[in-house]
Amino acid sequence: MHAFIVTGASRGLGYAICETLLSDGYFVVGIARNAGPALEGLAARHPERLLAVNADLADAAQAAASVHTALQQLPLPECATITLINNAGVVTPIAQAGHYPADEVVKAIAVNVTAPLLATDALLSATDRLPACRRILNISSGAAAKAYPGWSVYCATKASLDHFSRSVAVEQEGKANPARIVALYPGVVDTDMQGNIRASDEGQFPQKARFDALKSDGALSSPGDAARKIVDYLVSPAFGQLQVVDIREL
Repeated sequence: MHAFIVTGASRGLGYAICETLLSDGYFVVGIARNAGPALEGLAARHPERLLAVNADLADAAQAAASVHTALQQLPLPECATITLINNAGVVTPIAQAGHYPADEVVKAIAVNVTAPLLATDALLSATDRLPACRRILNISSGAAAKAYPGWSVYCATKASLDHFSRSVAVEQEGKANPARIVALYPGVVDTDMQGNIRASDEGQFPQKARFDALKSDGALSSPGDAARKIVDYLVSPAFGQLQVVDIREL
C-alpha cells in the first residue's frame, strides 16, 4: 500500500492533489478544518481509499494530533510508502509592515510554519522504526525567494518552510531509513488564495494589477493540472534530490 496524508484537503490545490492520488489508486487521508461537500463527495466515490480527519491547523495541538490520527487509520506495517503533503496555507495578511492585523500574523505563522513543522515531527517520530519509504512534501511558494511588498508575512513564512526542509534533509542524512523532504513551488494556481489576492488593497499590495491580469489572461494553472505535475514528481526517483524545487523548472 502507498499511503498519503494531505493537509488543506477540502478545496483548491489540496483537494485536487487528493483527487489525483485517488485516481492513481493510492490510499489518502485528507486533513481539513471542515471536510465540506467536495471532500465528502470524493470520499463517497472512494470509500475504501479516502478518509477525512477534521483539524484546525491554526491550533498547534490539533496540527500534531491530526497526523497521529491519520496514521492510526493506516495499516502501517503494510505500507510500502508513507507520504505527508503539507499543503494547507494562508496568504493573509496582505499588508505592509506597520499595518499588520496582529491576529492574522499569528494565524499565518501557525498555519504556514508551526503546523507543517509539527506535522513533519509527528510523522517522523511515529514512523521512525518502520521500513516504509517516507516522503514529506511542503507546498511552498516563489514568494519564499522573491520579496513582494504587502506579502512580507507570507514571504517570511514560506522562506521558513524552505529552510526547514533543507535542515531536516541534513538531519536525515546517514540514517538507516532516511526520509526524503522537499519544499515545492507549485506556480500560480487558480484557487481561493488567488481570489484573496485579487480582492486585496492595492495600496498595501502594489502588484495586485499583475495578479488581476494573470486571471483575466487565463495564465493561471488549474488545480487539476498543477496536482498532476506535483504527484508525478512526488512519486518519481527525482523526489528528494533537491530540497527546494520549482515545479515549472522540472
